[in-house]
Amino acid sequence: PKIPAKEQPPVNGEFSGSYFPDHSGKWFDRGHIVASEDRVYSKDANEQTFYMTNMMPQVSNFNEKIWAKLERKVRDLALNVDTLFVCKGGTIDNSDQILGYTRSRFIVPRYFFMALLAKNKLGYKAIGFWVEHLNEDHSNDKLGIYAVNIANLEKKTGIDFFCNLPDDIEKQVEALDITNVKRAWGF
Repeated sequence: PKIPAKEQPPVNGEFSGSYFPDHSGKWFDRGHIVASEDRVYSKDANEQTFYMTNMMPQVSNFNEKIWAKLERKVRDLALNVDTLFVCKGGTIDNSDQILGYTRSRFIVPRYFFMALLAKNKLGYKAIGFWVEHLNEDHSNDKLGIYAVNIANLEKKTGIDFFCNLPDDIEKQVEALDITNVKRAWGF
């Protein structure tokens, strides 16, 4: 609301007026980065998830299937830790990781990612997810096939996710073998 209206991107029709590049005729959903369901504790908090700054174009086969499944799993994981830090987004910086553009030149990411860092009385654990943005139903896939350790996710994205941790803890949780990471998270 602090951004002047003339500088805001259109909410209605921007993504639904743009189509997935596979010639299937499927348009994009407003893919929330912070899920609306994650902010149901207050009306104001939930409404903030509907700003265009929290949305990226996602085809419904992705948004409503594998991405939604992963978001539900993250909500479940949050119930079993003291604190869960979640970083989510889509690839926008590297041309080979861009699927295309909407009609107003919004980037359509080829990949979406999540980086999770959990803290409890035993310490920290971290896991990443790297999911290709496909116009296919992958809702029956086991989520573990998309899991990567944080060091790998940082290489793919160029983002230093948990740089505010003390260096020794950051190095430990980011470089763990993916087999051990998946086991620690129950995948």
